Amino acid sequence: MRVAAVTVNWNQTDLTCACLVSLQRGTLRPEWSIVVDNASSIDPTVRLRAVAVDVEVVRNSANLGFAAAVNSGIERAFALGAQAVLVVNNDAVVHPKCVGELVTALASDETLAGVGAKILTQDNPPRIHTAYGILTYHGWLVQQQGWLEPDVTRYSEPADVDYISGCAMLLRRAALEHVGLLDPEYFAYHEDLDWCTRAHRAGYRVRYIPTALVYHRMHASTGGGCESPIGYLTARNSIMFVRKHAGWRQRLKFACYLGGHLVKEWAFRYRRGELEGFKLRVRGLRDGLLRRPVPLRELGLESQRHGSATGA
Repeated sequence: MRVAAVTVNWNQTDLTCACLVSLQRGTLRPEWSIVVDNASSIDPTVRLRAVAVDVEVVRNSANLGFAAAVNSGIERAFALGAQAVLVVNNDAVVHPKCVGELVTALASDETLAGVGAKILTQDNPPRIHTAYGILTYHGWLVQQQGWLEPDVTRYSEPADVDYISGCAMLLRRAALEHVGLLDPEYFAYHEDLDWCTRAHRAGYRVRYIPTALVYHRMHASTGGGCESPIGYLTARNSIMFVRKHAGWRQRLKFACYLGGHLVKEWAFRYRRGELEGFKLRVRGLRDGLLRRPVPLRELGLESQRHGSATGA
């Protein structure tokens, strides 16, 4: 199976270099490595090629978000002849056996649209960041299995699941062509859940592979503080997902759980003096209901880049 790895860079060349190095050190290396740069302020091409001489760098003229950038990489992978695409976060490093484990699993069953890795934190010792997700329509849609579990030996059985993390997932080309690429309207967060849901509806399966390990630096791309863009994006995109996929019973369930969740979060943030973060999340809910685009400048996500927008 001919595999292309696709990762997205935005002003984080050090992390992206580490990701590329880990891919090159694998027992099974992707045939191609593609970095899509979302208009970083400094062209990362020279530094990326210093650690991976054959890397392909596609530079966008603006920060198009994770989903749209990944799509650019997937399209380039298709042009090169890839039969599967490994989508991997630039703030992650892969275990040497990770790609091989994912390829073995995906190649074994044509009904699989994609397979996902077991995501560990980069702490010492590591914890489980997430194993896989169950779509519940509670809170923020998904119950993350293994979230920050200190015992990394747990969740050690492969399983068909609702959702695999976009931090590291190997997607079959035929499934991508049938289901479609990631939905760029999400910008970032929940685009992986959306794709897995569409794949299920198209008759495919999605599987969690615990022997494929990836070490993730949590929230490195957007920050983890209460006023980071994550709260806005997850809130906005959860509304978008519900509008797109949920029936009336699921919408009612989501609304009930969301109401209770917001009350508890308000009380928690109020006691900690973090209401600005809460207001940002509420704004995300509003913008999702009104189908408004992401306010990139206000969230600090707008690029100010120098140099040409051509691919390399």
